[in-house]
Amino acid sequence: MINICRWFFLGLYNIFTLIPRYLFIGIMCIINPKKGEILRYKGKPVIPIMMISLTLTTYLICIFISSRWYVQKLKINYLTTDILETTKILEKETKEEIDETEYTPTDEKKYANVSFLNVDFNELLKKNSDTVAWLKVNNTNVNYSVVQSKDNEYYLKHDFNKHSNFGGWIYGDFRDDFKYFGTNTIIYGHNLTNRTMFGSLIWCQKESWYTNEENLYIKLSTPDSNTIWKIFSIYQIKPEVYYLKTYFENDDEHQEFLNNLKKRSIYDFKEEITINDKILTLSTCSDDGTKRAVIHAKMIKVEYR
Repeated sequence: MINICRWFFLGLYNIFTLIPRYLFIGIMCIINPKKGEILRYKGKPVIPIMMISLTLTTYLICIFISSRWYVQKLKINYLTTDILETTKILEKETKEEIDETEYTPTDEKKYANVSFLNVDFNELLKKNSDTVAWLKVNNTNVNYSVVQSKDNEYYLKHDFNKHSNFGGWIYGDFRDDFKYFGTNTIIYGHNLTNRTMFGSLIWCQKESWYTNEENLYIKLSTPDSNTIWKIFSIYQIKPEVYYLKTYFENDDEHQEFLNNLKKRSIYDFKEEITINDKILTLSTCSDDGTKRAVIHAKMIKVEYR
């Protein structure tokens, strides 16, 4: 512990004293190499001292960042376990009759045997009033509560308890309506290296995953309804906003949008999609962070509470 403290404070000393000085000297040496050969600090060459200082400081900074990342990862794991243990989640097959004025998927009867996910939101709402849904994707680690803020920035860096955390949380686009659902309901999450949050959605791009029929049903439960969505498109694409559209000027534009989402897919799921369908979009980063990994699904079944 004594050594750790010693090196820590030595690193701070380097940051605030040596580095600015030797950075300036280093620039001067680049401009005038001959001067760099003769510069001395207490009789010793400047360049080696500068390199040792930079290396040591970089090392200490890396230790700090790695430690912070590890602690925050533990917090996310603990929080996830706690939420799962305190939330009542049931698979439910029965369905009550619904009001004819409420939205009903056109081919709902076709999926009568697919069970709903029914979640008790009482405890979740007590912990965080921003809770709007619970999302589950088969054969991935995605089994989380979903929150929603007034913007799409807050839960990028805050967890379910609203504590600062680089891992963020699973959250809905601020434009989403989780009561009635719009044309395109969008949910975001970070792709973390330990495959928490939306990190495991990368698995959905494997042929062994997307050719398994059971994996294609995404279940979303809200305080107002339980819904099931079937995947019709999976792909990666460079960062853009096109697939995040929620409003369309006319039916032709809307249908063209849906057709484009289907064309992008790495696999033909042979699902018909029309402007009468409500769709769900899951968005995260690719493993290298240069692209977006996207999943689109259409609502195939709903029961209202």
